[in-house]
Amino acid sequence: MRQIVIFGVHHKYQTETPINPFFRQHLCDLVNEHQVDFILEEGTGLPPKSCVEVLADTLAIHWKNVDLSRDQRELVGDGAESSIHDTFQDLNLHECREWVWAVRTSATVIDSGLIVCGICHVLSLADKLRWIGFAVEGHVYTPRRDDDSLF
Repeated sequence: MRQIVIFGVHHKYQTETPINPFFRQHLCDLVNEHQVDFILEEGTGLPPKSCVEVLADTLAIHWKNVDLSRDQRELVGDGAESSIHDTFQDLNLHECREWVWAVRTSATVIDSGLIVCGICHVLSLADKLRWIGFAVEGHVYTPRRDDDSLF
């Protein structure tokens, strides 16, 4: 059975350069532990080469952005853009994006993959990938992990 590790993160980790050393180590540990052959990422809107993609290059592992492009997102629409509340999340867009990620992941991963995405996607994306037939393991990495004063 193919396996996938979902690594839910605060998006700030995907844009930091240089890459946060604690985040990097945790990502490397997951890649090694699960013998990942592909790293996938919710990558639209990130710098031209996200720090996750740079790390994949360093580890000689394939990388792919599985997210919708900006043009594709416009076709789906985002109700949050017209909301007066900055906390509103368009669940239709959320659902559509995750199904696209699941289909693209299924078409890409041969044995074992790791997908880096926002924290809010971990549980719902896991359901979709399990429905497709993946064995799924979920991980959440929050900014609090890097703050030694909290532990």
